Amino acid sequence: MGAIRKTLGTALAVVGGGAAYLTATTNLKTPLPADDELRTTKSFKRFNRYRNPELQDYCWKTLPLSQVRPELRDDEEALAIEFCRGAWAGYAYTPQRILMKLANKGPKTENQLFDRDQLASSKYELGTRFSDHFEVVERTKNSIMVRAGGSPLEPGPRELDGLIVISAKVNKEIGTVEVGLKTTFFNSDEPIRDERKPAPFVAELLHRFYARAMVDSGARRLTR
Repeated sequence: MGAIRKTLGTALAVVGGGAAYLTATTNLKTPLPADDELRTTKSFKRFNRYRNPELQDYCWKTLPLSQVRPELRDDEEALAIEFCRGAWAGYAYTPQRILMKLANKGPKTENQLFDRDQLASSKYELGTRFSDHFEVVERTKNSIMVRAGGSPLEPGPRELDGLIVISAKVNKEIGTVEVGLKTTFFNSDEPIRDERKPAPFVAELLHRFYARAMVDSGARRLTR
């Protein structure tokens, strides 16, 4: 429950005045299809080895390529990295980033990223750790997968584990780019036999608005 509790305050702040705007300008799908490519990844198979019930969704935004910065338009990898920078260094993550810096920055985490400027310039290579809560565990040419739910210094199973996939997909035929944030949370510590999800519905609902805000925040960086 740690990750959900830590994001509730942030989610509440986002939901208030911006809920209508975020709902109108972003898209959200839940649950994920049974054959979603996330479930074929090494990390999903490793961490959700019990195939426990998930809290899952995919939030995305579609932008006209004509509005995207010219140096990014033909490079999905660059788009994914820049979108990732905007998500973690932008307005949506700011309250949580500040709280986690105050709580977690110290000698044991000196090699992690905590400051906005660090998050805004990182290449999010494999092994990148930030806020003592996230770690990049997989990369493709157009996506970055981050493990969440606990400190990277404690890499074992968790009562609430999670994977976040940040991606960018260009469709040159119609001249758009889809940027998205796909999330799954689950218990990686023990088998769950009663189909109980890892968080209550209210937390799931708030997470959806938080995800929308992260996508909006990330997308803004692509057009500046």
